[in-house]
Parts: sequence; structure tokens; C-alpha cells
Amino acid sequence: MEKKSLEVAFDKLYDKLEGWLNTLIEMIPNVIIALVVFIIFYILSRWIGHVITKMLGKLSKNNLINRLIARALSVSIIMAGVFFALGLMHLDKTVTSLLAGIGIFGLALSFAFQHTATNILSGMIISLRSKIQLGDLIDSNDTFGNVLRVGLRSTKVLNVKGQHVDIPNRLLLDNTYKEFSKTGFRRIDVIGKINFRENLDEIRQKAEERMMNFDFLYKEKTPNFVYNEIHKEKVDFTLRVWMKFTNVDGDYLNARSQCLIELSKLFNELEVEIARDEILYLDRI
Repeated sequence: MEKKSLEVAFDKLYDKLEGWLNTLIEMIPNVIIALVVFIIFYILSRWIGHVITKMLGKLSKNNLINRLIARALSVSIIMAGVFFALGLMHLDKTVTSLLAGIGIFGLALSFAFQHTATNILSGMIISLRSKIQLGDLIDSNDTFGNVLRVGLRSTKVLNVKGQHVDIPNRLLLDNTYKEFSKTGFRRIDVIGKINFRENLDEIRQKAEERMMNFDFLYKEKTPNFVYNEIHKEKVDFTLRVWMKFTNVDGDYLNARSQCLIELSKLFNELEVEIARDEILYLDRI
């Protein structure tokens, strides 16, 4: 009885193995076709990745972002090739399981790394659409300095104190920022108060003439000295001087200092009395 049970078991095992072998032989053409399809998709992904990298290079100088986008597209094409090849081998259930697993995995990642994903997407947008370039002088999120790198997650800035500051890309994209490098000039503002009894017209004319002697002047805009308002025998004034653009903040500060020195000399020559308890105010613009 035992012998017959073993023979039946071996027969069933033999039939099963024989069925698998027959199925494998029948699937050989499908496997070959699936392999050829996968190779075609792989070659296509490499070619498209190369083309996309070249195209993005004309839109953005950020090679890291360009490579990331091209690589993501290439991987997507390869995954499509894998799914198509599995379908040719009649492994539809496997494809469905893989897609479901990828969907669940992607959903979990989206919750776990939502800020990181937002920063990466913002970095791509900044790289492709924004005019921010390396070396540009910007003021954003309480940081004033030169752009060192636009990365995937953050933009690195060297501030005027010599510190490296990383600004998350989503904050740079969502919040207002000042960009100083595109106009070709920077403006120096000197703000103060003088007594109303002074010869205001003479002071204005001579102050503007004095400011014309600097080498750093932006020639298309002449210095401008204006009076703003009167308050208790005091007159508010603003002296505006435009200089040729520099992304070195030290050069800007030196130019601003020269304007203040020349204005001080002029006030001494004309014996202009600065309003008591008031100081000249210098603004960074």
C-alpha cells in the first residue's frame, strides 16, 4: 500500500515537472521576444536620456538637476520595458502586483519625505525657469549674499559675513527675494536731516555736483538729492547715487563710504548744520 502511494506521488511530481518543462519550451519564443523588447527599451532610454540632457543644457546650467531629470526619464522608460516584457511572457499578475507595490511604496515615500520632495521639485523649477545664476547677489529669507550653488534640496549662499547659508528651495521659490545682478547698477542712499534755515537749493546743487566725481558711477543715472518733508524746523533729505553693479559687497560699502565722506566735506565747507540728535543714515539697496 505504501509502495503504491509513493508511486502515485512520484507520478504526480513527474507530471508536474513535465508540464513545467513543456510550458518552458512553449515560452522560449516569448522569452526571446521579451528580451529583445527589453533591450530595445534599454537602448531607447539611453538615447532619450542623452537627448534630454543636451536639451536641458540649453535651458539650465545646473548639471545636477539636468542629469536627475534625464536619469528619471530613462528609468521610467526601462520600467515600461520591464512591464511590457513581463506582459509578453503572460505574467500579468506579476505586473499587477509590481504596480500595486510601487504605488503603495510611492505613497509611503510621499508622506515621509514631502518636504524633501517639495524642495527637489522647487530646485528643478528654479534651475529651469528662474534667472538665478551662480555668483548672483540675492536677498532672501533674511540672507544677503552671493549664490554659490543651486542644489537639489537647497540653494547655498555665501552671506556678507562670510558664512555659508542653505536656503531650502521651496522657501526661495515661494517667498519674495531681491536679485541685484540683472539691472547693471546698485543704488546708494544717504538719508539725513538738516535745519530748515539752510540754503536748501545751494546744498542740493553742490551735493549732486560732488557726487559726479566718482569713478564707480553708473553713467546712465545722475546723482539725485531730494528733500522729503519738514518737521519742527528739520528737513529730511535723501541723496541717491547709482554705481556700476558689483556683487562684492565690500566694494559697495566702500563706495557708500566715499559718498558719505564727500557729503560731510561739503557740509563743512558750507557750514551746514546737521539737525541736533540726528545722524546720517545709510541704506543698503
